[in-house]
Amino acid sequence: MASSTGTYCDICQKKHISKAAEEYCPECEEAFCTDCKDHHKLAKASKSHQAILIDEYNNLPPFIREIKQQCDEHGDIFDFFCPTHNELCCKRCITTTHKECNECIVIEDFVKFSKSSTTIDEYEKTLKDVEGNIQTAIDDRKYNLEQFEKQTQDITKQVKGKRNEINEHFDDLEARKLEELSTIGNEKKQNIQSVIENLEKHKNNNKQLREDVDAMKKYGSNKQAFMGTIKLQQLVSSQEKFVRSLQDDESLRFVELECSISEGLNSISTGNHTFGTVTQISSDTLAQFNWKSTKLAQILTPPTGMNSIGNINPKLICKIDVDTDRTITSCVLGRYLLFSTMGNVLQYNSKGKYLKKVELTNSHAFDIVLIDLNTIAVTGGSSSFKIYILDVGTLELKRDIDVGEGNWLFGATYEKESIIGCTKDNAINSFNIAIGKDISQFALPLNIKHTANAYLASDNNHIYFSDLQNNSVTCYERKGKIIWSFNKDILKEPRSICLDSNSNVYVAGSGSDNVVVFSSDGLHSKQLLGPDDGIQKPHAIHYDKSSKRLLVVNEKGPAFLYQTV
Repeated sequence: MASSTGTYCDICQKKHISKAAEEYCPECEEAFCTDCKDHHKLAKASKSHQAILIDEYNNLPPFIREIKQQCDEHGDIFDFFCPTHNELCCKRCITTTHKECNECIVIEDFVKFSKSSTTIDEYEKTLKDVEGNIQTAIDDRKYNLEQFEKQTQDITKQVKGKRNEINEHFDDLEARKLEELSTIGNEKKQNIQSVIENLEKHKNNNKQLREDVDAMKKYGSNKQAFMGTIKLQQLVSSQEKFVRSLQDDESLRFVELECSISEGLNSISTGNHTFGTVTQISSDTLAQFNWKSTKLAQILTPPTGMNSIGNINPKLICKIDVDTDRTITSCVLGRYLLFSTMGNVLQYNSKGKYLKKVELTNSHAFDIVLIDLNTIAVTGGSSSFKIYILDVGTLELKRDIDVGEGNWLFGATYEKESIIGCTKDNAINSFNIAIGKDISQFALPLNIKHTANAYLASDNNHIYFSDLQNNSVTCYERKGKIIWSFNKDILKEPRSICLDSNSNVYVAGSGSDNVVVFSSDGLHSKQLLGPDDGIQKPHAIHYDKSSKRLLVVNEKGPAFLYQTV
């Protein structure tokens, strides 16, 4: 008799009979036909075993089906787990290999909770993070390709434009330069495409792992699920390690093209022997990864604590002389350094070189909020009560959002398609700015006064508010409950506020000429930077979680860029 699943009864096979299996027992590691499954259910030694349908068994991931229930060395069933060695043990292993291990536990005490364990949840979160971050990296590489193509076109136009101004003498120079440009471009585009292909491969692997986890939860026994987490740890960790490594190696380094035209060509001198230089510029990685699961779960071990603020020791990378005579109210650190100056937004590159300025007509341009890698929102007021959405690279206006007459927006933060901001009427309001949705507004139930010129930061659970009038920083739950509040002489006239990956809170003290950092629970604080570091009336501050860099800006400059680890 042929088996529709390709699986035959193990008992009948020993009798040289081929009968289709209907059930599989993970405890016995055997498949049973209709007759044998009844014997299995009645036998004293196996009547308590949890058999599963053979179709469910075949739907289990391969790494689950390969898990052995018995010890290879002693032949006994695995009844224990050793956290010290992170492996399963039989009763004889406990008295031999693991006799010195004092923390061995009985598996049966834990397997019934395996499918709902936080370990599997964390694995699923991490796999989801890995997939999302791989997609972020792919989008980053595609964006680099688009910009690379645009820059190639611009440089080609620049070269051809200059070529049209001069005579036939420069035909040969033009041909050689365009050939050089093409060679560099093809090489770098091929490198970027190779990175994308590798990312796609890992993305597919990650998707398969997620499907395996889902199948394990749906069709695996409790014991299989528990033991499967041991197998998952290495697989998931490998995926996570790959994505994290992208931040450290050169795979995501942003490659740009730049061409400088020879000075001699500007005077159309026949003595020139070069058309200019095409330069490949590699900047720091621009992709910003998001890890909702901040650490990979460890089986049956408590999570480690968050980083202490005592370990935060910023090192100065560079000083930037911001070219403005206006008050700098906000800054953003990402692909570029951006500063808002009471109506203008200034753009600098990652090395502090001035690039461009855009004026937002009739706007106070108070705060800059990073929406994603390529988009910012600018709040303000004056005669135009709007949120301006700008392209990070070009500073071109993508769209503006009318938030209502008189709705001044000061300090703000972005989350879940909404801008949460301080309004002039002493309230914290949320504005939905999603494309394709009508603008909606509602007030958060936070009892806050003096919201004019105030700043906000937020994480998944809390809102952090810097109160300029009362020299305080307060952490609120979303429903309005105060978690902690800080009001001491170390911090005066607090302005811009931001968070790192551990929800440590950084505040610019404009009245105390310093930057103060608080632990997420508000119990610990210290002055991170002060007058000796050049900090004088700081107004703007921003922390980039991806690069772990901190940008601090005095009222009218300069700005200071720090590495925090």
